[in-house]
Amino acid sequence: MARKTHRPDDILWTVTAIIDIDAVLSEKSAKQKLAGNGQDGSSSSRDISSSNQDMSTRELEHTGKAYDISLGEVLDTKYPRKSLVKLFEEKLIHINGHKATPKDVISVDDEIWIAMAKEKIDHDPIEMDLSVLYEDEDLLIVDKPSGVTVNSKDQVSLANGVAHYFKEHGIKRKVRFLNRLDRDTTGCIVIAKSGLAQSLYQQQMDDNTFEKWYMATVEGIVEADEDTLVFPMERSADGIHYEVNAKGKETRTDFSVLCRHSSQPVDNSVNKSENSVDIGSKNVDIELVDVDKNNSNVDKTVYKSNTCGYTKVLVRLYTGKTHQIRVAFSHIGHPLVGDTLYGAQPTGQPFRLRAQKVVFTQMRTGERITVMA
Repeated sequence: MARKTHRPDDILWTVTAIIDIDAVLSEKSAKQKLAGNGQDGSSSSRDISSSNQDMSTRELEHTGKAYDISLGEVLDTKYPRKSLVKLFEEKLIHINGHKATPKDVISVDDEIWIAMAKEKIDHDPIEMDLSVLYEDEDLLIVDKPSGVTVNSKDQVSLANGVAHYFKEHGIKRKVRFLNRLDRDTTGCIVIAKSGLAQSLYQQQMDDNTFEKWYMATVEGIVEADEDTLVFPMERSADGIHYEVNAKGKETRTDFSVLCRHSSQPVDNSVNKSENSVDIGSKNVDIELVDVDKNNSNVDKTVYKSNTCGYTKVLVRLYTGKTHQIRVAFSHIGHPLVGDTLYGAQPTGQPFRLRAQKVVFTQMRTGERITVMA
């Protein structure tokens, strides 16, 4: 069979003893030790297993082979199994340019190639002025403006703008959002460019290694400098908003206070979205700047609240319930300024909440990446 040519966004790597083979051997050894712990004579068995593994590693360094290691075993250490099943079914995984099965034995220096399937764009492409914060072969992160829904069948949404961006850049993929933001929430919205990327980054979100940080301004003076809010939440009987309810799913919202202000004007700086964003280093691997708690860094030009002051907070979400931040702060008596749905006094403007930062592990390089809005 003729060798096919891979595309730039396909995943391609050469099998190595240290990174790929040893990962499988270590996993096998760990399973053998666990199995041996419950058996008589297990100490002897474990010693043999350990000795065999040491020998296999030395042999691998010289010959490239010792155990028969299957492609499926190697991929299991890297990717979610559910995604792999689909990739094998669609014959998108290759060894040395030829279609492979999970049982195929691999050797050091074999070339593994995972082809990213072409797909039909699943939304009508509509041109929008997207502010791109970060992009690689697998992810697109844009700065969502206020007043736009993420995905809607009944009106133009951000999904239509992303579909147009994909079309213009030759990205023949579905639009897969990894996070959702309310219509009036601004900031980082993350789009996966393939089903495999979606699975990998969703796993990071489930493990809380994909960090999601927000900035918000809430009514009143929050006394605690930092806290963890753990509440069960579910949709209310009216079907419109969410509430803290013992029957709901547990959520976790961590926050720390950035500044407090006892007068009426409220900071709007958490929602300032630049029309054009440099996708270079200033948006990547940057830590949040500390905000002066004496208020010297606060823009006081926008909101006027009849409540006694306001507090600006930095929030990290560990779960992803709809309206989670809004419900949590309303429940402790500090609704987001302007969030009338959750008990705030009207300001004449939408509530202000910004998805400020995401931190994740890049799926191809293993680097930790920070993207700021």
